[in-house]
Amino acid sequence: MLLQDKIAVVYGGAGAIGAAAARTFAREGARVFLAGRTADRLKAVAADIVEGGGDAEWAVVDALDPDAVRAHADEVVAAAGGLDISFNAIGVDHVQGQPLTELAPADFSFPIATYTTTQFLTATAAARHMRERGSGVILLLSTTASQVALSTDGFGPACAAVEALSVQLAGELGPHGVRVVCLRPDGIAESVDQGSHVRDVFTRIAESAGMTLEDLLAAGPGAPGALLERPVTLADVAETAAFLASDRAAATTATIADISRGSVRGR
Repeated sequence: MLLQDKIAVVYGGAGAIGAAAARTFAREGARVFLAGRTADRLKAVAADIVEGGGDAEWAVVDALDPDAVRAHADEVVAAAGGLDISFNAIGVDHVQGQPLTELAPADFSFPIATYTTTQFLTATAAARHMRERGSGVILLLSTTASQVALSTDGFGPACAAVEALSVQLAGELGPHGVRVVCLRPDGIAESVDQGSHVRDVFTRIAESAGMTLEDLLAAGPGAPGALLERPVTLADVAETAAFLASDRAAATTATIADISRGSVRGR
């Protein structure tokens, strides 16, 4: 198994991407600690993993609270003896599809402030423990919004900032044996059915384009011009995350792993 005996924390562990990654990590042998805001959903994902033969625990953690994030990382290390993998897969509700010239400053700055802050907090909390141990993998999450010349409002700059953060952190932690990789998936229609804020975001995008949500999902949300004529799935992201977190990707760091079907190739 790719992640046998690894200790993994997944923030946003009850969300669409987080839950998919947590299940895959557990299937590959990791002991998974789920963190998020909604106890019932976290408990359900953890129970599903355990029922399938995996090892999972959960905790309510506000990934925008620095004290809570640090305390939880400390608790995981105390309970498990270390921390090998940290993956922040939380989502942030935000406005998309509005012309920048008509966008309220607060709507522009909100995703930049929240998304970059949570990724910074969870990555650095894990880094402190991994640096001392001399090993570990930190996975951050952006989207193709960082690259496309479309109206993604503040979310595009937020994703670009997260990608820059991942490279900078990789440079700082590389001498300590810690790898940092950012995953960049395209829009995932499948995630709309997971009961998160994604449905609201995609609905607003569809309305701004004069489409129904169903039409947008049928067309394939995300960057246009993909080379592969198939949707990006939650499994695509989860499997990529598991591989990058494994020792098989031991030489991979300071990298943006593009999972866009080739829609942002060469960028």
